[in-house]
Amino acid sequence: MRKKYRIKATINPDYVNPCYKVQVLRWFGWVDVKVFYDPYDRDFARREAEELLDKLNEE
Repeated sequence: MRKKYRIKATINPDYVNPCYKVQVLRWFGWVDVKVFYDPYDRDFARREAEELLDKLNEE
């Protein structure tokens, strides 16, 4: 069975810019694989998260 991955955008109360979490679905719920946050360039954080998601989906 293939693992399911997703990108979840969240905003922490301490930050204005969103952080992006790459998550994997387990039997007990979604688990963070890696969190990407860049306060100065939110597009960079999104691209890095998408790149990791693509690599994980190739396997």
